[in-house]
Amino acid sequence: MKADRIFVNGYIYTVNNRSEWVEAVAIKGDKIIYAGDEAGARALCDENTDVTDLAGKMMLPGFIDGHCHPVLAAHYLCGVYLQIEWGVEECLAEIRKYVEANPDNETYFGIGYAEWIFDENGPKKELLDAICADKPMMILGSSAHEAWVNSKALELAGITKDTPDPIPGFHYFHRDAEGEPTGHLLEMGTQNMIMEKINFFDRDTIEHVMQEASDGYAAMGVTSTCDMGMQEFGLKVYYETLPEMIDSGIYKQRFFGCGQMVAEKGDEDVVLPRLIEYSRKYDSDKYNIHFLKIINDGTLETRSAALGEPYDEDGSMVQPLFTREKIAEVGLKAAAAGLDINVHGIGDEAISGTLAMAKAIREAGYNDCRITNSHCDYVKDEELGLFGKYDVLANTTCVWHYGNPDMEAVIGDRQNRTFRIRTMIDGGCRMGQGSDFPVDEFGREPLKGIEMGCTRQLFDHPELPVLKPYEEKLSVDDGIRSYTINNAYQMHMDDRLGSIEAGKYADLVILEKNLFDVPLNEIHNIKVCETIMDGKTTYSNY
Repeated sequence: MKADRIFVNGYIYTVNNRSEWVEAVAIKGDKIIYAGDEAGARALCDENTDVTDLAGKMMLPGFIDGHCHPVLAAHYLCGVYLQIEWGVEECLAEIRKYVEANPDNETYFGIGYAEWIFDENGPKKELLDAICADKPMMILGSSAHEAWVNSKALELAGITKDTPDPIPGFHYFHRDAEGEPTGHLLEMGTQNMIMEKINFFDRDTIEHVMQEASDGYAAMGVTSTCDMGMQEFGLKVYYETLPEMIDSGIYKQRFFGCGQMVAEKGDEDVVLPRLIEYSRKYDSDKYNIHFLKIINDGTLETRSAALGEPYDEDGSMVQPLFTREKIAEVGLKAAAAGLDINVHGIGDEAISGTLAMAKAIREAGYNDCRITNSHCDYVKDEELGLFGKYDVLANTTCVWHYGNPDMEAVIGDRQNRTFRIRTMIDGGCRMGQGSDFPVDEFGREPLKGIEMGCTRQLFDHPELPVLKPYEEKLSVDDGIRSYTINNAYQMHMDDRLGSIEAGKYADLVILEKNLFDVPLNEIHNIKVCETIMDGKTTYSNY
């Protein structure tokens, strides 16, 4: 068997379990057929083999975004996009500009404002009414866990002071002293109530945005995406449009997903049977539906993450969506059905629920069920070691690992005990990374995540503080593994993806420089030269 293409004369890091470097790689079709010395690769050449001289560049396994929402992003990015560094007036000016530029739109949608730019009462509907009062408008915050709507949106959705909150204190409408909704929506349950009555999206635009997102991923070296869930309004695109785009090559990454999320009590009764059905229907190595996503709390920015200590002096508390007993019950059902599980857990009480579920699943003998806790912001001291004990992968977004004065205003000194991933790794935990696209305030490039895991400082912002504890800084190797083999493990694909080894898929990325040889704060500037998925080039920029 002769190779279609070989790669020589570069820094080729396999990321295998022996952390080996090799001189050459050979691929044929969609597979790697050789990784070893150059002589061995040359022996696989004939007159038709393409020999690529890496000229000192670095080759890694293709990056895997282990936590993102590309289908949700295709919906969310159909409208106005606000920058996280903007203040209220800048956001309003951009929204006004978008509305004036699109006068024929029947609805207006957007995303991106920083949740902390408003006071404790949040954004007001009157601000949007002044821009557009006769058409519904909905703007999501940068985390997508809150939203801002105008009066027309509330009217058309039938939301009044008599409308009950989906989950009081968690998924709820902010109200004034008379009980009237102010236009500030907390969590997805309230967003769904608006979107069930108002269509903000156009399918042709969604497909175009999704193609742009895929092209962007290819330019970043990403060859696989792990989609962490969609709301009901987008499932038709999820299950019908996206598989067609993958088959035609328009969407250039492998796609691993879960469909609809369990985001409210009772959702599991609908979501789980549907997920089991689709997991049997969609089981290829390019489009695969195979894990259950559970939302167990909110975010720190919106004060909806479940913490064991109050946010404020008034003693306000948020409880996890599920009790430990209930989340264990749901998790056991998923494990028994052969599904993997991913839990959104930011606060320590929510993460305790993930670990209680994992304990129950392991004790029941489901040792092959891949369990992931997403985000992992704030973990109890005594539970850091349980991630390794119960084989729970910690998926985080290292672009959030920096000293943030706005976050200190929300949780105080507790910020200096967030993202203690180094300790978790030392306790036997695997760490994965994801961008959480489209709520990727500083970009979804894996190289940014690799850098900031090492520095705990926002890239290109040396004036901002380094996030404590300093000893929680990660190594470059930790960062590489988090975007390759560890994310492949999360997706139950580590036997086929995530390292450069014979027999695995030819998903590869070529970088201009060796990540181990540049200053840490310059990693994000390294150019992606080529991205290869299934043996085919999806991006090239030498």
